[in-house]
Amino acid sequence: MNMKVKTMLGAALAAALMANAAASYADDVINMRFANATNQAAKDAAVAMIDVVQKESGGTIQIKHFPDNMLGDDRVAIESTIMGDIDIVLAQPSTLTSFIPDVYLWDAPFLFATAEDAIRCFNSDIGKTINGKVESRNLHYFTMVGNGFRHYTNNKVAVKVPADVAGAKVRVQESEIQMAQWKAWGANPTPMAFAEVLPALQQGTIDAQENPLAIIDANKLYEVQHYISLTGHQYSPQILLMNKARWESLSDAQKKAMNDGVETFIKVQRERSIELDALSEKKFKDAGCEIITLTDAERQQWIDKAKEGGVYDLVKSMMDTPEYVDRVLNKDY
Repeated sequence: MNMKVKTMLGAALAAALMANAAASYADDVINMRFANATNQAAKDAAVAMIDVVQKESGGTIQIKHFPDNMLGDDRVAIESTIMGDIDIVLAQPSTLTSFIPDVYLWDAPFLFATAEDAIRCFNSDIGKTINGKVESRNLHYFTMVGNGFRHYTNNKVAVKVPADVAGAKVRVQESEIQMAQWKAWGANPTPMAFAEVLPALQQGTIDAQENPLAIIDANKLYEVQHYISLTGHQYSPQILLMNKARWESLSDAQKKAMNDGVETFIKVQRERSIELDALSEKKFKDAGCEIITLTDAERQQWIDKAKEGGVYDLVKSMMDTPEYVDRVLNKDY
């Protein structure tokens, strides 16, 4: 065999080996879908997380990001993650109450005075015990992060205490707990799809609404609301989950890459939430809105009215472990 033929065969063999190696690598790559929420902090955190996971896994995990509920609302996304059609999901934990009743705890009002209190509780034995119950439903629990405190906005009065919302038609989510708390505070709660809130405020169909600052900002609700009262009556969490079968299929190295990515998600999400809330408050003030803060005594009035109105008793009645309510209210976690 002459040298030319040997060279051609060698080149062909090398090309074949490279092709086989590429095919083998492609077979080893795990492609995932991440169904993410609509808030900017979560979207920024997901991008950072995906980058870390890809690098730390040596490229063997590739995650495609689907923000803004592109793959369906929270309930659809969680059900799809259980089935394995979606690999990773960030959603409101309230969608899990049908099979984890203790999740109703997170819907109770005034559980936390600060975001730091909330995160400490989420990472406590109580938080991990409640959220860890998803493992029985083919879901792997990563973490729970904050989506911000919910605050009250309206055009009529600078709300500080429950007496200020007497008779006000306030839009609420389809939630028995939310309905009960606003009735206890003297308001007229009106369930309504979120997409209808802005036109309803413009037309005067409702007097007020309540949401985290980032939502008020992103949906331009501040343009039709003068008073923004920092009631902080609820802390809205979001839970980060993964299909359990997919998680268990990963190698130890890939699991470490995922956990490293989750740590990055937590850090970026928290930093961006603080930054974006500050920017939102400035934007509201620049737009001519009046921002009202509450004293501890004013805040206590809301808590007392919720207790008198049986709101916490209602939450307890819906849970498997009702003692968690008093423990969290007393910061026993």
